[in-house]
Amino acid sequence: MSKLVEQFLKLKPPKFDGKGDPEAAPRWVEELEKAFEVLGCTKVERVTLVVYQLQDDANDWWKATKGRVFLKGTAQTWAMFTENFYGKYFSKSARERKLAEFMRLCQESMTVDQYKAKFARLLKISPRMVEDPQDKVRRFRDGLKLDLRSQMISLNIKDYGEMYERAQAIERDQVDRAAASGS
Repeated sequence: MSKLVEQFLKLKPPKFDGKGDPEAAPRWVEELEKAFEVLGCTKVERVTLVVYQLQDDANDWWKATKGRVFLKGTAQTWAMFTENFYGKYFSKSARERKLAEFMRLCQESMTVDQYKAKFARLLKISPRMVEDPQDKVRRFRDGLKLDLRSQMISLNIKDYGEMYERAQAIERDQVDRAAASGS
């Protein structure tokens, strides 16, 4: 475990103090999850490492909470930690605001790449909205600009990756055509 902690700290993972913007909590978890993926951490190791990154109010909260979350003799799982962490630092109202933002998300003036990045970021916060892969594809498609959306509907694509790639290719073609015609 000490070797894992050493490797983890070399990645310079962010600390969390529990103060400020409620959207900082999911961003912090996302950054740590990247480090966990690189290191191949188990669900139990993740909890051990994440607790090391809690400071100030967040550390005090965890000391007061961990005995209720992980009863004596039960494994400390990442899912249980994040559920309780979000319950404390990413309030229900903040989650509802993000969910509403996800439901209203439209490409508008964004490129397909920018739209996909925002879609993915909001989806990470509200994954239950599109648990079915077909719902994810439809939601992505329905947020595209009208001219792209109408072309995507006719293609009847059922895979998210393919939907993104096709939208990107069509957008690139539109840009090339506009440049060629001088508009």
